[in-house]
Amino acid sequence: MSIYPPSKENQSSDRLKLLYLCIAILFFVVVLRLWYIQIFKGEFYSKLSKKNRIRFEQIYAPRGIILDRKGRIVAENLPAYAVAIVREDCKRNKACNASIARLCKILKIDFDSLKKRFDKDKKRVKPFDPLVLIRNISFNLLCKIETHLSLLPGIVIIPYPRRFYPYGMVGAHVIGYVGEPTKKDLQVDPSLTPGDVVGKSGVELEFDHMLRGRKGEKQVEVNAQGRTLKEKILKEPRCGKTIYLTLDMELERFIFERMGKERGACIVMDPEEGGVIALVSKPSYDSNQLSQGLSTRQWQLLLHNPGHPLQDRAVSSCYPPGSVFKLVVAGCGLLHIKGLPRRKVFCPGYYRLGNRIFRCWKKTGHGWMDLKEAIKQSCDVYFYKLGEELGIDEISSCARACGFGEKTHIKLPLENSCLIPDRKWKMKRFHEPWQGGETLNTAIGQGFVLVSPIQVARFICALVNGGKIYLPRILLNERPTIEGELPFTCKDLSIIKKAMIAAVRERHGTANIINIPGLIIGAKTGTAQVITLRSDEERDKDISEIPYRYRDHAWMASFGSNGKKTYVVVVLIEHGGHGASTAGPIVRDIYTYLFKKCIR
Repeated sequence: MSIYPPSKENQSSDRLKLLYLCIAILFFVVVLRLWYIQIFKGEFYSKLSKKNRIRFEQIYAPRGIILDRKGRIVAENLPAYAVAIVREDCKRNKACNASIARLCKILKIDFDSLKKRFDKDKKRVKPFDPLVLIRNISFNLLCKIETHLSLLPGIVIIPYPRRFYPYGMVGAHVIGYVGEPTKKDLQVDPSLTPGDVVGKSGVELEFDHMLRGRKGEKQVEVNAQGRTLKEKILKEPRCGKTIYLTLDMELERFIFERMGKERGACIVMDPEEGGVIALVSKPSYDSNQLSQGLSTRQWQLLLHNPGHPLQDRAVSSCYPPGSVFKLVVAGCGLLHIKGLPRRKVFCPGYYRLGNRIFRCWKKTGHGWMDLKEAIKQSCDVYFYKLGEELGIDEISSCARACGFGEKTHIKLPLENSCLIPDRKWKMKRFHEPWQGGETLNTAIGQGFVLVSPIQVARFICALVNGGKIYLPRILLNERPTIEGELPFTCKDLSIIKKAMIAAVRERHGTANIINIPGLIIGAKTGTAQVITLRSDEERDKDISEIPYRYRDHAWMASFGSNGKKTYVVVVLIEHGGHGASTAGPIVRDIYTYLFKKCIR
């Protein structure tokens, strides 16, 4: 072992070797890393880079246009834009929240509601797909957002057509409106994403599968900030189908305005094919407001409006039919009682059953009545007697055969089947046996019996066309469908129709008010009690003296013809009082409008 210290030359050589070794190790690590990234993981990082640079986005398909029978636009799409956010361009949730907060500050809107929407929908939207935050932004807001986009990571403006209804409140219950899909909608249909537009009511809902169309797809190249550099269409969107309705929207508008402030429904139908030419329900709502979205407060006000504007009174509501139901009972009597047209019943103004007295609407009585006069003058006593003779089993069976107590299957949502009572129903509902007095009430359309205006319109159509019960049609190009036939003979139908015409043309007819020279019009009025009036004094009160909610409903069911064309018009006015005086003038004006070129 040398006792001499290493020379300076040896020390320098050792350090140099150590340096070379470190450089070699470092070089080896770099080469190894490059090999790992470029060769071993090259394909993975290439795909990842391409994924960050190239995106695949959906293209919204324009919703189908809705037209009326004469080609007038009922629902269309207008150019509009929406504000959306792409989460992957925010890098993390805090950045998304910051962008949303900054957006709310620029637009001066509530942050919490927008943040709540983002949190609710972010898990339902695919990566790199825009999540719609605000729909239908104005041009001024669009410009304001565009000038601040560099300060809003992830925020994008996308084309988002707005649904527009030129007729607004007119026909709203039939046409319906659109909105964003619910959670249930998203679960049922995987093609839907938050921010899409789907039908919510009326035709928009019932034919959504035809109107929605099919989305397209595009390839988008973006920069590091997520801004679009280049686009390429991979799959063109397919527009929804254009559909024609049987409705005449100008007639719809005329009836809507003619009904004024009255609550109720009006239906005009073609009895030969079952086409619905007008279907009006009042009060109504503006489809444009609901499609654009309401605030929670606005929605609650609409929902709790005492007039219930969201309710389709023509299809979804049920009412006692009053004397209109006497047409069904008359048909039932012709079917089961031989020689009924010639038989007469004396009406003293009341009918006694046991210890109870059932009054006729005419206190002094009608005198001797046959079937024609009983329909023409709407004699209650005649139908009390006829109802008692037939019994509830025959009446309810006949009413169901006429299409009451079941849905008409009109292609509109939330149709109500209403109610035709019988012994079994009462026992099940009240655990009580059927009473004779209830049969008498049913015979004049009171008591438990309930019908909808669309059911009455379909029945009148069948009376007019020879007994064919059509499915009420909404689509113009849909073939007429016969769902059944009335249980009456052609002779029975002729007797009923002649009595309805007499009610309009002859003296003492309850529907004289709608008589129009040059037209053949038949009608049956109806006054349906909401509550039972206990005394003659209450019955004699003027309608203005009775609280609104206790006033009778006013019906008029009719058909009109000029010899070439025939229409059926049914009008119901809620709490309108008397059918002739309240519903009658509206019916007369509708026929005047329909036949204005034909009336002499």
